[in-house]
Amino acid sequence: MSVSTFFCPSWVDVGAGVLNTLPDIVRPYGNKVFVVMDAFFANHPLKDRIIGLLEGFELEFYTRIQPNPRDNDIDDGALLCRDFGANSIVAIGGGSALDTAKAINIVATNGGGAWDYARRIGETPREITEPLLPLIAIPTTSGTGSEATRYSVITDHITHAKSTIKTDLNFPTRSLVDPDLTVSVPRKTTALTGIDAFAHCFESYIGTKANPFSEMFSLQGMKLFIESIERACEDGTDVEAREKMAMCSTLGGLSITHSATTLPHGIGQALSGVTDAPHGGSIAVCMPEVIRWTLPYGQKKFAEVACMFDPSLKSLPEEAQANALPDILDNLFTKIAGEKMTMRKYGMTEEKIPEVVHTAFYNYKGDLSRHPRVPTEEELTELIRKCL
Repeated sequence: MSVSTFFCPSWVDVGAGVLNTLPDIVRPYGNKVFVVMDAFFANHPLKDRIIGLLEGFELEFYTRIQPNPRDNDIDDGALLCRDFGANSIVAIGGGSALDTAKAINIVATNGGGAWDYARRIGETPREITEPLLPLIAIPTTSGTGSEATRYSVITDHITHAKSTIKTDLNFPTRSLVDPDLTVSVPRKTTALTGIDAFAHCFESYIGTKANPFSEMFSLQGMKLFIESIERACEDGTDVEAREKMAMCSTLGGLSITHSATTLPHGIGQALSGVTDAPHGGSIAVCMPEVIRWTLPYGQKKFAEVACMFDPSLKSLPEEAQANALPDILDNLFTKIAGEKMTMRKYGMTEEKIPEVVHTAFYNYKGDLSRHPRVPTEEELTELIRKCL
């Protein structure tokens, strides 16, 4: 696979072996590199590889990364980064590591706490007034597309509310998307992160903010997902499948950068904040039901996506094509994850529904408002109940 480069406004290099360019990229910024890395890699050969690549640089590693990143972990990392006197930040890992690094960058350079910068209905986020450090993003999963987005999703460690820091300053200075780094990712993680990548492409395509530019990324991303996700899950060493999923993830990031996400993410983000469910799983448990609830709104695009998965549907009326999509996705998500995922399996209960609904409306109202059919609080409550 040849290297493909996009400016979004990050420079994004996608291709096998691009990690090896890291020394040349960080060198102009100075000798002190703050490395934010998934805890999984603390005693992993990848850490040794980074140390080898950055020989001669002064390094400080921060590995206190959790799924659904906590604001207090970010604030502690920012203090360490500032005390270290970093010239640049290198983020290595899944979406949580990249989002943590983005938020660390903001807090380290502008002060305050991470939650001060998160957007919520009725509250004004703290303004970013000081320049950020150069940030190089290196994803090791194919999912969030954080290497190509303006978002950093964080969780309040006290209330468990989840929200997003949204700013163009969050775009990494440079992103190195090396599919070789994803080869050892376990099947379940490959499936859940892949579902997230698909959701970015799909939701940005059906949403009311979609435009010809975003649709170009969305359609190609979904095409790559369909071609490669089952292969990547069945055989992690399938290099071609890994390369396609890496590009799918980046295209998903570009898609939501230009037209954002919709109702599945609004529910999924709220669910993972309340129950700490994995992000891809929180999308998988609600997306098929969301589509059933949405129809016939958005029917044309739902039908188009269904036919991408199953070209034999093209002989049927548009309504029948669209109606087939929820079962297609439900069956595929179950197959690649190796089990049927439900909200209850992630700790969701009837009693927690009001909290999820509140979080969705308070912190993710934009996702809800961009969906082809906008729910009321009562409708969202009933929709979530159907997903239990």
